[in-house]
Amino acid sequence: MLPFLHRARAAGVRRAVLLSSSAIPAGGPAVGRVHEQLPGLFDEWAVLRPSWFMQNFADPAPHARTIREDGAILTAAGDGRVGFVDADDIAAVAVRALTDGRAPDTDLILTGPQALSYADVAAIITDVTGKPVVHRQLTFEELRDRWAAEIPLEFATMLARMDRAIADGAEDRTSDTVERLTGRPPGTLRAFVERELRAAATR
Repeated sequence: MLPFLHRARAAGVRRAVLLSSSAIPAGGPAVGRVHEQLPGLFDEWAVLRPSWFMQNFADPAPHARTIREDGAILTAAGDGRVGFVDADDIAAVAVRALTDGRAPDTDLILTGPQALSYADVAAIITDVTGKPVVHRQLTFEELRDRWAAEIPLEFATMLARMDRAIADGAEDRTSDTVERLTGRPPGTLRAFVERELRAAATR
């Protein structure tokens, strides 16, 4: 990404907006390195750092499969809470960050309106769909090994560590970013599940 961004800057691009993650700070791994250099590359910039996506509970995401097949959400996040955010709200913030007369020139934590545990999520899905869903808590090792059956061990370990960070409170927060930049409140998980249910009924 960085060589491309250097070329974009040389070609006259003045503003760049990076999609990162609430779990990755400036200077952290992967896009964290790009985040660290972005302010020095562009006069106008923003880094979007969304929390976990509500879309993780919809097809084709793995949680959707276990919800459908086992009536369960499997995590190593314990009772940790997450400010799940609708990807539509992330996109709306990105549009404003790219097109507003003045760029944010900062990093922006994006969340939904509530911090929810996975047990809370299961209860909302149960209530909306009428089908029982529970949160099944796994150990770090159980989740890592479950992922490692489908993806490389290094990536599986990283994902399990992210769940452990949730258990330790890393994502237990909400922000006003969506409403502040778009002028409307972020969507709730209940509204997201209702929307997905309606869409599924038309397929």
